[in-house]
Amino acid sequence: MGKSRVQAQQIAMIGIFTAILILQAVVPFLGYIPLLPGLPVITLMGMTVMVGAIIMGPTSGAILGLIWGIISLIRAFTSPGTVTFLLFANPIIAIVPRLFVGWFAGWLPTVLTKLKMPQVVSFGVTGFLGAALNTLGVILLTNIFYLNHSATLLNKLGMQGSSQNLFKVLLVALGVNGLAEAISAIIIVPLLAIPLKHVWQRRQH
Repeated sequence: MGKSRVQAQQIAMIGIFTAILILQAVVPFLGYIPLLPGLPVITLMGMTVMVGAIIMGPTSGAILGLIWGIISLIRAFTSPGTVTFLLFANPIIAIVPRLFVGWFAGWLPTVLTKLKMPQVVSFGVTGFLGAALNTLGVILLTNIFYLNHSATLLNKLGMQGSSQNLFKVLLVALGVNGLAEAISAIIIVPLLAIPLKHVWQRRQH
């Protein structure tokens, strides 16, 4: 297949995944699943990004991650009143971890394949680590931005204390959701990525 045709198919596929991400952002419970009121939600959008990255590679994955981050930023201002609003109103916190996760999810399966890891295991590991890295990235960037004025964020959360308390709050609030996302990704990412990857590879020949 010609290079231009492959690129056209890739652009079309990115468009399809972007439409799915937008749909997940606006339809309740399709992209976000709340666990407890006021806490960050479990996001299924990250799994959509990782599936797209596994299919098309790290560059396309990074583009989808960027789109996911921009959607998170917009959603932060349109759905205020939660920890998500307080954190993701910062463009760097909203975008950088998601962009990296998209790239990472496109890169890691290639490495694991060279190590002769079975595809289902490779995609499961990618889903778990991608979700975990997203959570870790948000926590680390939040601490960087709020380390010297953590009282501001803590007061908005209805709490008091120091930057050490902020880190504990983030570990609890984001950690619970991040763990749920990572465990879910072990199952969901391979379940979707394996058949779609097979179809994508067939269309490249």
